[in-house]
Amino acid sequence: MDKKIIACKMMKDELEHIFEVHGIDLPIFWKDDTLHANPEKLKAELQRQIDAIEEPSELLMAYGNCGNGLLGLKSGVHRLIIPRYADCISMLLHQREDLNTLRTNTYFVTRGWLNGEMGLEKEYDYSLKRYGEKRTQRIMDALYRHYQYLMMIETEAYDPEKEKKRVANIGKRLNMKPVYVSGDLSILEKLLLGDWTEEDFIIIEPGEMTVLDDFSGNVLDARQGM
Repeated sequence: MDKKIIACKMMKDELEHIFEVHGIDLPIFWKDDTLHANPEKLKAELQRQIDAIEEPSELLMAYGNCGNGLLGLKSGVHRLIIPRYADCISMLLHQREDLNTLRTNTYFVTRGWLNGEMGLEKEYDYSLKRYGEKRTQRIMDALYRHYQYLMMIETEAYDPEKEKKRVANIGKRLNMKPVYVSGDLSILEKLLLGDWTEEDFIIIEPGEMTVLDDFSGNVLDARQGM
């Protein structure tokens, strides 16, 4: 089977970096980065894309199971290869044993998230334009009051120094302390290079579909950053 990639635009920096490093040249279907905020729309668009590809293929899904958005996907004539992770945060920080604790008080970003349609800067600026400074601050405080830290995941796919000023400014606006950590692209590399270990990947054969047990309970609400 030929390989094709279906990917969230949020991960474009990281995936294109891996393409360049490893000389990968595969067809890729980029999906809007706002879809992960609505799991039903995400699932519907992914299923539409899967069904639209006529030639039987191995479809490499550069997605985690954000909000259960990948549950119930039908492979049709294809073979689906899916990371066994709750979201892209889990993939990039899979070596962090304290990740579940971090999620309780930390908002995560990469450059892709900062630049996305749901990025914090755009959200703040839109609210500021519509409601004014005082009301915007009340709205932001209500939305993000339980986050203490704004964590930028540095993935080697871009120069983090160019983004740190933005992160610091966002943190000041939203009363979050900026922190910076190194991310790990090895799960995405394995996906693209065909190293599909059972521990890290789900393989859905033609005619099958994804079920909750495939993800071993790895399901999270999408609104924690990325």
